[in-house]
Amino acid sequence: MTKILLFLTILIGLSTKNFGQNQVINLYKGATPGSENWNWPEAENTKNDWGLRVIYNVAKPTLTVFKPEEGKANGTSIIIAPGGAFRALSIDNEGYEVAKWLVKKGVTCFVLKYRLIKSNTTDPVAEMNAIWGTEKFNQQNMELIPLAIQDGRNAIAYVREHADEMKLDPNRIGIMGFSAGGTVTAGTAYGYTEANKPNFIAPVYAYFPKALQGKLDAKAPPAFILAATDDNLDLASHSVDLYSQWLANKQPAEMHLYAKGGHGFGMASLKLPTDQWTERFTDWLQLNNWLSKSNYNPALKPFEKKSFAFAPDKNLPYRILYPENYDRNKKYPLIMVLHGAGERGNDNEKQLTHGSKMFLSPENRTQYPAIVVFPQCPSNSYWSNSTIDRTKNPIERVFNYNDTSSWPLAASSELVKKIAEEESVDKGRIYITGLSMGGMGTFEAVYRNPNLFAAAAPICGGGNDSLYNSSIKNTSFRVFHGDADVVVNVDLSRKMVARLKELKVPVEYIEYKGVNHNSWDNAFAEPSFMSWLFQHSMKPNKKKNK
Repeated sequence: MTKILLFLTILIGLSTKNFGQNQVINLYKGATPGSENWNWPEAENTKNDWGLRVIYNVAKPTLTVFKPEEGKANGTSIIIAPGGAFRALSIDNEGYEVAKWLVKKGVTCFVLKYRLIKSNTTDPVAEMNAIWGTEKFNQQNMELIPLAIQDGRNAIAYVREHADEMKLDPNRIGIMGFSAGGTVTAGTAYGYTEANKPNFIAPVYAYFPKALQGKLDAKAPPAFILAATDDNLDLASHSVDLYSQWLANKQPAEMHLYAKGGHGFGMASLKLPTDQWTERFTDWLQLNNWLSKSNYNPALKPFEKKSFAFAPDKNLPYRILYPENYDRNKKYPLIMVLHGAGERGNDNEKQLTHGSKMFLSPENRTQYPAIVVFPQCPSNSYWSNSTIDRTKNPIERVFNYNDTSSWPLAASSELVKKIAEEESVDKGRIYITGLSMGGMGTFEAVYRNPNLFAAAAPICGGGNDSLYNSSIKNTSFRVFHGDADVVVNVDLSRKMVARLKELKVPVEYIEYKGVNHNSWDNAFAEPSFMSWLFQHSMKPNKKKNK
């Protein structure tokens, strides 16, 4: 009796709809679109020509969840679609074993049981072999494939919709599949929507003939493509065709075509180089930072993701926060925040690391409603035009204001002007702040855009004090720095403050005793940070009468 109760407890645990280890999620609520009348039960077979455990007669698609150990999840998720010629699923070799391997790397996995062609016997493999290569076989596949791809798309959409509650990054959802599962995987990279677009795909010895290939979108997801030349189903060319299409469309892709390995090697140990395909996939995931800890924070979702096309091949990612109950009949201040060097990139996430929570506090959103913009500088660039000599102690920085602006800083300034024209902005109350590299960018942005910013709050930054002149006299400054800063010498801020005072520009200076480079923590915690910005307005230019 005890064993029976234990068995029932395990069975109930496996069928629950919560998001736990090995928990099963129904992909559709109610009837499955396109196969509403399919009512046959899912089944399992362990005695077949493949010598593998297979699942067949899937009529109700599901996702089986595999989670990393507590505290080890990195925010990346991968949907895994096993193969089996659309008649069965090699559930272990190309499903559960793959998931068990990936969760050790911090990836949350969802093994997809997509819809399959109905088997009329208890051995789907033998039934398939009986009609292999016939017109009937091909026709059944062509009718089933759109449904299977739709299941793949809906799996991606489901994970994205529930990403916050599962503590996943909605911008790091991949899908990988083997053989027929590779068809599902590759199919999701065409004709996607914002909701069901995969962030990356990994088709493995995929069946994906040119007849299934549509027009590849200009922003198709990165692809990891894997197969063996001696694929006994002659599918190696399908992988080559996929890679060639990605290459022709200048989309990121990586392909590994092993000399030997046949078809269906999956997680099996064959004592061939294909046994190391998992290492190559790991390399690729690491190269794209999908195995690092995600910076995604659902609390920051109010900052909308956008991109500013500044010039050909120069797109500036940015996040924008609108006031609560945004009313276009009112005018709001506009605040631009420039991040530090450590937050550079193109993920449109990291730039919110510092300062963003201050703007989201209920008090600030109520008392100081504003449009807040966080642009992101590329990894290979810098906000300010400067040269750095790290061989000297303290580090020597020279600010090249006589040269042209870096394109990210120029783009950020143009973005501010564009938003000021298109949104409900009080053009006399445009503000700028930034930290470290962004503090330097703040000083330079004011210099290059006189009469644009009513107030500036550079934090642990610096600038070219010798070139600062009266053109910036209409901007008020509040400068912050820690006197123990070992990264950006506090003298850089002191010199800028001294120069502003010489020019009789309104300036306040707050220096934190004993504080190192992270003086932004102190600055953003200042109770008067927002009120100080909001009290300033740009004085209108007075034109002399001729």
